[in-house]
Amino acid sequence: MALLEGVSQTLVGAGHQVSVAKDIPEALGSLRGAHPLVAVVHRDELVKGGTGFRVALAPGGALIAFHSEDTEEPRLPFELKRATLAELRLPLERQRLLALIKSVQSRARAAGKDSADEDTLESEAHP
Repeated sequence: MALLEGVSQTLVGAGHQVSVAKDIPEALGSLRGAHPLVAVVHRDELVKGGTGFRVALAPGGALIAFHSEDTEEPRLPFELKRATLAELRLPLERQRLLALIKSVQSRARAAGKDSADEDTLESEAHP
């Protein structure tokens, strides 16, 4: 959980709204109709829960998988890899995460899909 707290602080410092949940069902329950532009989900949660979270994303939104830098586990299975924008090793790739979020925001604005609740970032961790 310390990893997510650090990443969340980085994202809040960059002006993003952040919501943290322990798993995908809790995250979906906490959205209350909001549609985040980006979901940052632990690789293990994606493997366990699949890509069902994508339906809760805003149009033009992106799913980003992460794992900790001390993990030696294999990469995401092919079908999950195709559904994600990137797989990051956090906290090592924090700056890359910020750049990816900025890119998704720019892409959504250019496509005319920008709205107030799309700036919400939903972050999830494997317990």
